[in-house]
Amino acid sequence: MGLRVRPRKRWLALTAADWRLLIAVALAQVIAAAALRAMPLSALRARAARFRRLAQLAMQGSEERVVWAIHASGRRLGGSSTCLVRALVADLALGSPERPLCLTIGVRRGSGGTLEAHAWVGREGRVIVGAATGDGYVPIVGWNSVSL
Repeated sequence: MGLRVRPRKRWLALTAADWRLLIAVALAQVIAAAALRAMPLSALRARAARFRRLAQLAMQGSEERVVWAIHASGRRLGGSSTCLVRALVADLALGSPERPLCLTIGVRRGSGGTLEAHAWVGREGRVIVGAATGDGYVPIVGWNSVSL
């Protein structure tokens, strides 16, 4: 049997840098979710691009740690942390002219013929946040992180 770490002990094991990153990412997700309700996605991306440097300073860490923070805080934010919100935050935190990301929105037919949409972020053919396109989502739009 493997050793199971209790959730409380995992939270206690986090460093100050981990906590700062979690708080910054959670705040970015809350702001992105609220902004999505107030303005079109294209306007939100344009405004967010102005704050990319500041966001990247607040959300410092390796790509791996930023992705971890996006998922960890997103699980605790519930319905306000949608795949699109997570993708927007990942795009803002990790995209740069040297290492651009592609934020993609795709659709597929769900059970009963319903249309389902999903957003993900990738770099050089590798999905960083969100589902891979192999999950049956057909990309309908994609934006490079620094194309604004």
